[in-house]
Order: sequence, then structure tokens, then C-alpha cells
Amino acid sequence: MRNRARFAAHPMLIVFPLGLLVTAVVLDALHYVTGGHDFAVSGAYTTAAGVIGGSFAAMFGWVDWFSIPPGTRARRVGLLHGLINAAMLALFAVSWILRLNEGTWQPTGTSVILALVGLVLAVHGGWLGAELVERLGVGVDEDAGLDAASPLKHTARPSPRLSGT
Repeated sequence: MRNRARFAAHPMLIVFPLGLLVTAVVLDALHYVTGGHDFAVSGAYTTAAGVIGGSFAAMFGWVDWFSIPPGTRARRVGLLHGLINAAMLALFAVSWILRLNEGTWQPTGTSVILALVGLVLAVHGGWLGAELVERLGVGVDEDAGLDAASPLKHTARPSPRLSGT
């Protein structure tokens, strides 16, 4: 099942935001263990980048969701996946705003708790995303298979100038 763009961009776009948000939690932990100010600042910037990137990826996720036929299990799982990830992004955004209000970028206890809850939601939302692709086949080409031809093979033709014909 493909969307109007003929491919699912959302799975490609979530990799960096998810990695950034996990890294932000690790940086906050390092800040608390070492007391290093640089970890706190890096965690704040990493959180902001993860929230911005995640919001961008979410737009493409909604495009994919609208291509799922109504009344299907995939549509329900996709909605839950999107809502959980929206809540996760909101928690990380509030965590970042709390740091911003500190003026020193130091994470507050509340901002760390919000980020940890956001991380738990990210794991659950990611599991639902894998369910959509792996079990329900959302975003997977109907012609997919272990020996399927490359989609580029059908459209790529050598330029007459390059092939000498």
C-alpha cells in the first residue's frame, strides 16, 4: 500500500529525531552524574532539534495515515501511533521550554521527568509503527519481495548522449 507520493517518507524521517531525543535524555543523565554544564546545554539543543525534526516527520506520517483505508485495524493502530507520538513530542517540547525558562539551560527535575515519560511513549509509539509496517504492511509496496525489481529499474533510462546512441 503506497500513498500519493508513491513511497512512505515517514519511516525515513523518524530516525534522526528519535535518536536525538534519546541522546538528549542521555545527556541530561550525564549532566546529573558529572555536573557538567556542557551536557546540559547539549541536551537542550538536542531536545530542540529532536522536537523540530519529529514534528516534520509527523507531517509525513499523517499523509501516510490518510492513505490507509477507513475502518481497518491499520487505520486504528496508525491513529494511536500518531497520538502517542504527538504526546511524546509535546512532553519533550514542554521539557525544553522549562529549560529555556531557567536561563542556564539546566534541566529541572520536572523537565527530566517529562523527558523520561516522553522516552517511554517513544518506545511504545515506535513499537506501534513497527506493527504498522511489519505486520499490517502499511507503506509496503504490494509487489515487494525478496527478489523484487528495483523501482528505479523501470524508470531509469540512460541518456542518449551518455550511451552514444
